[in-house]
Order: sequence, then C-alpha cells, then structure tokens
Amino acid sequence: MKIGFEIHQQLETHKLFCSCPSELKEEKPEVTVERRLRPTQSELGEIDRAALEEFLKGKSFVYEVYPDTTCLVELDEEPPHEPNEEAIDACLEVALMLNCDIVDEIHFMRKLVIDGSNTSGFQRTAIVAMDGYLETDKGRIGIPTICLEEEAARKIAEEENKTIYRLDRLGIPLIEITTAPDITTPEQAREVALKIGEILRATGRVKRGIGTIRQDINISIEGGARVEIKGVQELNQIPKIIEFEVERQKKLSRTGKIAEETRAVNPDGTTTYMRPLPGAARMYPETDIPPIAVSKERITAINAKLPELYEEKIQRFMKKHRLSRELASQLVKSERAELFQQVVKQTKISPSIVANTLIGTLKELKREGIETEKITVKKLIEIFKTVEQGTIAKETIGEVIEITIKNPDKPIKVIAAEFGITAFGEKEVAEIVRKALEERKDFVH
Repeated sequence: MKIGFEIHQQLETHKLFCSCPSELKEEKPEVTVERRLRPTQSELGEIDRAALEEFLKGKSFVYEVYPDTTCLVELDEEPPHEPNEEAIDACLEVALMLNCDIVDEIHFMRKLVIDGSNTSGFQRTAIVAMDGYLETDKGRIGIPTICLEEEAARKIAEEENKTIYRLDRLGIPLIEITTAPDITTPEQAREVALKIGEILRATGRVKRGIGTIRQDINISIEGGARVEIKGVQELNQIPKIIEFEVERQKKLSRTGKIAEETRAVNPDGTTTYMRPLPGAARMYPETDIPPIAVSKERITAINAKLPELYEEKIQRFMKKHRLSRELASQLVKSERAELFQQVVKQTKISPSIVANTLIGTLKELKREGIETEKITVKKLIEIFKTVEQGTIAKETIGEVIEITIKNPDKPIKVIAAEFGITAFGEKEVAEIVRKALEERKDFVH
C-alpha cells in the first residue's frame, strides 16, 4: 500500500491576483453571468482526458457575483494583477518549516479545469519550493512540492444541464502541500495530516473553520493504479476512507483492472467516481504573469522569524505558566493562544484562570447561544484587569462576559455595579456576617 497527500489550505489574506477581500457571502447576489467552457490543446497538441470528459457533459455554468468581493479578474474580463506578496511569504514560511528548497524564480502555470469552478477554464498555480520532508513516528515523509494557487469558485447548486457557482471564493490564495507516496498505513496518514495542519496553523497566516482546508488522498495497492480521493475534510475520517478504498481496490484487482481515476468522498467514508485522473496535457504556461525572483535576503528574513511549532509552544506554556499539558495543548490549538499571552503579559492574574476562561468559559457560553465572537480583545483584557483589582470575583467572569456582550459600550466596573456582581472585601464580608448574626440571634448558641 502506498499513500500520499495533496493538502490545500486557504490563506488569511486578500485574493491572490487582485485586492478583493477573501470573504464568503450568503445574501442574494446582485449579478449573475452564464457561460460555457471548452477544452484547449496543450503545447504538444493534446487534449486532457479529464477536461474532455467534463466538456462532453454539455453543461453551462452560472456565476453569482458580489461587487465587494469580486472584480473583473474573477470574471476573466481582465488580466490578473500582481500576485499577493503576503501569500507568497506565507508559502515561503511553510516551505522553510517543512525543510524545503526554495525556487529561485516563481513561474505561474495554467492548469486546465473546465468543470466550471473557474471562469477562465484553468487554475493558476506555481511551484514555490521542492524537496522537503516531514518527520513522523514511522519515518520521514518526503515533500516533493509546495505550490501557491488560486481557490476555486464555490458550488451552490447542481441542475440537470447547469451548475451554479459563487465567485466570492474564487481567487482566495491556497497553499498546496504534496507528500511523496511514503505513507504506508492509515494511522500514519492521519499523523501526517495532523502534523502538516499544525505547521500551517502555527504560522497564524491561514484561515480556520470548515472548508478552509482539504486533503486529497492518493492511494494505490501493489499491482494496482493510483486513485485520488478528493476533498477529505475530517481528520479522524482519514483512516476509514483509506481502509475502504484499499478494500475496493483489492476486490477490483481480483476481478479486473483498477482504473486511474478521481473519486469523491461520501459522508460514510466510501467514495464515488468523478472523472479520470488528469494527465500532463492539462498544464501550460501562464503568459499574463511575469516570473517572480525570490531573493536570498527575503528567505533569510522569513527564516529568522519562523514561528514555534505546536509542541514547542505547549512545552513553553507548561513550563512558564504552569499549565497542565491538556490545557496548554487546547490553548495552543485554539485561536486564542496569542490573546492568552497578551493577557498574562498585561495583568498579574493567574495564567490558569486566563486559560480556563478562554478555552472553557467562552466555549460554554457559545454552547448556550451567546455570541462570544462579539467580545473584543480590549474588553476581555479589561475584564481580567478588573478581576486582578478585586472589583469582581474570578467566579463571575462568565457572567460578566455575557453581560458585556449585551452591553458593549459600558465599562466593566459600571456593569459590575449595576448588576450587583462586585466582589466583597474583608470588611464587607465581616459586616454581612455581623448583620446575619444580629438578625438570627435565636439560632446562635
């Protein structure tokens, strides 16, 4: 058994070939455009088999357009602008973290795609680095290439002879990490996907959430052919998908020939045929984008600021802030590790209280329907400072956060006073006890 990955991760920046923001929209689109796409010949006069099969389906494509997230570049009515330098830097950073050799010049190519997911009929992609590796518990996994490419349009609906796409996603920068077929077990495959995902998130340059990262798994058994499983998103589903595909290929090998093909993953881990595997005929040079030189100075500057890996940060949080491994791990893998460091730097409140609030309390409030994303960093720091000053008790932090979300303009001390959640000092507690004893003398002996 041989297994390899193509991991695609959206980057947290504006679009790759224009300045449009990388934001997805849900409201009704203002403009729609309908087109048909046709395959073109490669430089050798060949037509890619996967592109030809898509063309023979005879479909037309409707594109939904939003003026604030889409421009003439996405509509293929204007040449691409200069590539997003921030996206290039993000790719270079990941490449260095995966021990790759950076190319001297970045050359964009056109990859033929006529399933409608790109208005131009091709996807722009460029190799940024090569010949890297990733260490795993079962040995080293090669990283042959790291590419920078543009995200496809978002499929909204499928009709009999028509597919509807939304152009808000088209052009979002993607980093594509390809592994060598060095993976030999389903469990090792999960480990590789997990480690690459951790490296990507450690940069702080990638998008988070459903649909922002996808794994394509290439699988072959001895005497068989390569089959690509597209669009795997659930990390824990990877072993099951591989096991199902290996079993499918074994059954085919006993009765006939295994075809080179691309398959889509189903919710239960099985797969469905999509199209033949594409060949070399789908690639040809991009003539609208000049080569981009990558200087040694640029590489040196990025290399000097490489982020900590997850395990390094977990160990630091455990040692410096005396967090348990479980809490440190949850914090590092969340989106709040930087906020945690800001709070403990600006206050003297216990790091464990801060971590438990950011990981546990906010999660619990979210589960209860509270819009925790509305609480600002500034307000959270203000809450922790108020706890440090003794104005409110640490046990009321969750309640204060909930009230603050509903009253964002009120200072925390005002909220504490108005809602009766101020902390009591020793004198106040003593007075309360004295009054209680005075009122209930008959119960005191």
